[in-house]
Order: sequence, then C-alpha cells, then structure tokens
Amino acid sequence: MFRALTACVVFAALLVGGAGRPLAAEEEETAPAFVSLSFEGACDERNNRLWLHNTHTYKTIAIRVRWRAAGGKDLNEEFYPAPGSSREIGCAAEAEILSAEFAAF
Repeated sequence: MFRALTACVVFAALLVGGAGRPLAAEEEETAPAFVSLSFEGACDERNNRLWLHNTHTYKTIAIRVRWRAAGGKDLNEEFYPAPGSSREIGCAAEAEILSAEFAAF
C-alpha cells in the first residue's frame, strides 16, 4: 500500500510540475518563424511592391518593419497582419523586419 501511495504522490507531482511534458509545436515556435517580407512586382524602375506575410494558422503577429523607397526616407512602422495573410505595405527599394511578437489580444 505504501508503494501505491508513493507512486500516486510522485505521479501527481509530475502532473503539477509538468516534468517530462513535451512542449506543443506552438510553444516551441517563435513569432519571427512565421513572418516574412517579399518584393512582388515593380512600382517603377527603382522600387518594387513590398508584401508582408504571416503564415501562422491562428495567431496575429505584431511586426515592426523598416522600409525605404529609393531616394526616400526610412519608414519604421508596426503592422498586425491576421493569421494566414499577406498584405501589401507599399513601394520600396529595401526593407527589413526589426521585430515580431505574437499579439497579446
């Protein structure tokens, strides 16, 4: 009986502590793994259409992007693309993702 009780206590401690529990794929992944930028189509001879992509299936991601059109000034903006979406940001010669985090809403 003592062994059965000890086994129950150890099992309960593992359940509460989560020891040995594998993390779900969503817990292991970070927001930057689901976002990307692409240039698709020309705006003019020096700039292309800039697109932002969120490939996560159910989470919105807050993404800060720095982008600049040829001869223009740097723009630094935050976007909240819906899950599984792509949206055009504008015309740019260069761009980079500065940060990406899962939205807290």
